[in-house]
Amino acid sequence: MGDEISQKPPTIVLHTCTDSPPGRAVQIVLAYLNIPYRIQTVDFDNGEHFSEEFLKMYPQGEIPVLDDDGLIIGESVAIIQYLAEKYGRTGKLSSNSTFYPADDPVQRSVIHHRLSFHLSVFQRRVYDYMILPMDYDYPRTEANRIKLTHALAIFDEFLRRQQEQQNLRENQEANSGNSAAGGQGFYVAGENFTIADPPLLMATCALVAMDMKILEPFRNIGKWLQHFQEEHPDLWTIAKEGLDGLSYYNKNPRDMSHLKHPIHPVRKGDGV
Repeated sequence: MGDEISQKPPTIVLHTCTDSPPGRAVQIVLAYLNIPYRIQTVDFDNGEHFSEEFLKMYPQGEIPVLDDDGLIIGESVAIIQYLAEKYGRTGKLSSNSTFYPADDPVQRSVIHHRLSFHLSVFQRRVYDYMILPMDYDYPRTEANRIKLTHALAIFDEFLRRQQEQQNLRENQEANSGNSAAGGQGFYVAGENFTIADPPLLMATCALVAMDMKILEPFRNIGKWLQHFQEEHPDLWTIAKEGLDGLSYYNKNPRDMSHLKHPIHPVRKGDGV
């Protein structure tokens, strides 16, 4: 597996693997901010992320990890916040502060809430029911399915109420003669694409890849997902590559029986 080059020779290196939802979320932000970077592919199947060399770089032993000219950052949400703070204030987005607004505490609170919801609830439920049983010796239990559908219902309701509020504002503006041209966006923290969208998008893509039917009752999530695909086809290409990787491994599970994972139980391979 070789490294992939994005644009001109970069100083940023992203350590990740093809089907990592958090890694793909970071890639979406790098692409959106037009930041040159290089991917260093981590051999997940053979446990490179908890090898001595990797742990020397990042002792948590998880991916993705960002190396920005020697600054090592783990945890995808922390990476995304860092990229938006450092690189989102300059360049092509210098006049567009909506991605991660610096001077709007109300909007930042909504963004931070969505990220916190992602970390503490949504991603956890997706991993417990879908991703961990794909790679490790965990069952897909009914209890975890119920927890996941509960998280989906909460997410869907956030989107519904948010859309309702946006529609109300638009109607009020139209009645006052101050309506802006064009329709409003439909994103997780309001009418603009923000740093809260990529993490929740990729966790949702994991569900699309493995069990699309579980999303069918949640129409607002489906609407948000479709809106993203239509408004950001270039970024969707990055997400789709990760989705396809997850779909492949869901149908063709990795054999990691040779590993001694420090946390997760591995399934026994055919020869064990």
